Amino acid sequence: ARHHYSLGVVAGSLSLVLHTGTRLRRVAVVLAMSWNWAGVDAAAASYYSVRMWLLRLGLYQLNCPKEQADDWIWIVDHTLQLGDHKCLIIVGIRQAAWEQLDSRVLRHEDVDLIDLQPVTESNGQVVYRQLRAAVTKTGVPRAIVSDNGSDLHAGIDRFRRKHRETVWLYDIKHKTACLLKHALERDASWSVFVAQAHRFKQQIAQTEMAGLAPPQQRSKARYMNVDVLTDWAAKHLKLLDSKKAIRAAGLKPAQVESKLGWLRKFAPQIRRWGEMLAVTEAAEHYVRHEGIHSQASEELAAVLPTPTTRAACRLRKQLLQFVQEESTLARTGERLLGSSEVLESIIGKFKHLSGERGHHGMTGMVLSLGALVGHHAVAIVQNAMHEITNHDVWEWSHSHLGSTVQSVRRRITNALKPEQNRQPLRVENA
Repeated sequence: ARHHYSLGVVAGSLSLVLHTGTRLRRVAVVLAMSWNWAGVDAAAASYYSVRMWLLRLGLYQLNCPKEQADDWIWIVDHTLQLGDHKCLIIVGIRQAAWEQLDSRVLRHEDVDLIDLQPVTESNGQVVYRQLRAAVTKTGVPRAIVSDNGSDLHAGIDRFRRKHRETVWLYDIKHKTACLLKHALERDASWSVFVAQAHRFKQQIAQTEMAGLAPPQQRSKARYMNVDVLTDWAAKHLKLLDSKKAIRAAGLKPAQVESKLGWLRKFAPQIRRWGEMLAVTEAAEHYVRHEGIHSQASEELAAVLPTPTTRAACRLRKQLLQFVQEESTLARTGERLLGSSEVLESIIGKFKHLSGERGHHGMTGMVLSLGALVGHHAVAIVQNAMHEITNHDVWEWSHSHLGSTVQSVRRRITNALKPEQNRQPLRVENA
């Protein structure tokens, strides 16, 4: 009702965006091609229509009533974009529902969007108020999982003082990254190795050896992808010892040795870093699949590899101690979530989705986070289009975002229009 396009066009357009990663501006082209090949006489919607459908679905998922229960597990994080806005995202799943899943590793469709709160200032007091507001939707949660960001931690700590039944669990991936960071910052050879790898990449970037270049390192949270650089180093150490593999790649062994030979002197360190990563990866895998429970540390000790280097042994001991401390938070027979990776993944997908407008800062596109979680059956899409109007989306954006980077740019453009429309000055010949 009140729609120019059929439900099939709406649901099909959203499926392209949500399930295949099709850019919003490409949806009409993809549908037109598909329908042309299939002989279907139908019109595809514009970019703006598909974007509005996406935001209406997101707002519907945000407003959809949640079950009131005392076994909710919240996963909390912030997302940032250009400008002064910072958005607190809370997704969650009931503990009972988590236990019934075929795999305890959460997928996007397994969680619900509990709350979405953009703010221009965030501290412990602000986060506390946001958490209190979320309680009205689900009840007081049994657990909250997050990283150790200062404002998040302060707000959660204050919330827990008010609600003693709620426990806080530190995301295992952020914990291992923090432990790796401390270990590698004490290891002088790591910074030398990273610098040498960067120089090597610059030297060969425009040569026939470009295929040997190390991976690009992240400027933010770079200790969360130490494994990428270490795996590259271990692989190319083997390459240096195999002239056959070098020739198979169409390269000359002497040339590769002259440019990449520096890697040999880091062989002992690469082995040490590899053992450290094997320990952290095993710990992350266990917590993602088994969660946190009273026997977690004993079970983890049985599956963690036994390293030979001192640094890796120290890291193994620290991780077992961390999991032991976390396991004391679980009641007898209870299993708690210990990983926030599902929310990290959702935020990553949102950034990909909003990439076309990410340079405009935080806009109403933040509502698309609601469309990225839960199930997207056609009936849900139909309900969303029926219950949420374009006006509802505009009202939410205005009340929660106010003046955005994009709106400031638009006002500047409008203010300059009279000047831009002036006739150019003509200089007459004397």
